Amino acid sequence: MADLIGKIKGKIDQGISTVNVKSKEIIGKQKIKLQISEIEAERKNVILELGKLAHIMIETSGIEEDLANKSGAKSKKSDNIKPDKWEQAVLSILGEISEGKRNNILFEDTEKDFKITAKSLSAEVQKSLPKSEQKGQNLQWLGRVLGKFGIASRKYSKRINRERETVYEFDKQETLDALSKVNSSRSTPEKKGKVTNYTEQMLSMSKEINQLDTKIAKLEEQLSKLGT
Repeated sequence: MADLIGKIKGKIDQGISTVNVKSKEIIGKQKIKLQISEIEAERKNVILELGKLAHIMIETSGIEEDLANKSGAKSKKSDNIKPDKWEQAVLSILGEISEGKRNNILFEDTEKDFKITAKSLSAEVQKSLPKSEQKGQNLQWLGRVLGKFGIASRKYSKRINRERETVYEFDKQETLDALSKVNSSRSTPEKKGKVTNYTEQMLSMSKEINQLDTKIAKLEEQLSKLGT
């Protein structure tokens, strides 16, 4: 009888051990799959921004105008890139932050750079305008403004208070320098300089996409070892 009870207990312990191992495997797989989905979402955002930046680069470089002239079409683009009220609000706020103001809206602030969520920057832009001129702008619009005026930034996705948000990271001095160029180029735009700036941003984004692809490949390899 004692032997029988011992055998039953052994089988129960073995079963519990097997369940525990399987549970850990399932949790491990779920974590990896979640990481992959988050990185893929971030990769998609970077690709979208890369495409928009490429379009802006063509617009501001004069290529679009040259193509229009060659085809006999009349160019609609003006030589001068002047920010509208919304764009000017973004530029002004970034300038003030770079000078040490408005740091209460920042996600992170150091002596060299600052980080701000797209939601916070968008909300600050809306507050700076009269109510009659406030209108909804999606958060991707901010990326287009930065690209249009050559404001270099690092963009990434981060989970904040259980929500995934877009965060922009700016170098303070580089931002001030870029804003200074925007102000000085309104009457005489420096197209070559802008194209160079956009090229650097596009190369940086391409590098970021490659890094994300590497992360995804490594996670998929881990997942395959666990078995799908």
